Amino acid sequence: MLVPIPGFTHLLYLVPDPLTQAIAAQPEVPREVSALVRVALDSAFGLRPVAHLTPKLFDAAVRAHISSRLKRGVEAAELLTFHIQLRDGYAEVCGSLAVGSKRTAYAARLAISGGVWRMLNFRVLT
Repeated sequence: MLVPIPGFTHLLYLVPDPLTQAIAAQPEVPREVSALVRVALDSAFGLRPVAHLTPKLFDAAVRAHISSRLKRGVEAAELLTFHIQLRDGYAEVCGSLAVGSKRTAYAARLAISGGVWRMLNFRVLT
């Protein structure tokens, strides 16, 4: 496409048409990943008992973080964003929450072992 050069009436320069790039299909997010994150968030904010965090699906560090967070008290939280990156055999999740008038973030790392997704790490930032 020819575009005029500013300040020059009769001169034009050629701008190549943008190349259409094929958008790679996003991999399907396993339901287990989003369900594990939801259970962890619900437990961290007192909507579910910590007993729902089974050792088969949640690492000890995850259960310890959620238990220590509950000692500060129960708060209502609203999920604002949920982002996930899937890699070979693991997933990294992050997002944001509204807790009262504050905004905060969370992050988690999940891995698949023996055909089952397991949460290895989870943090709610304050």
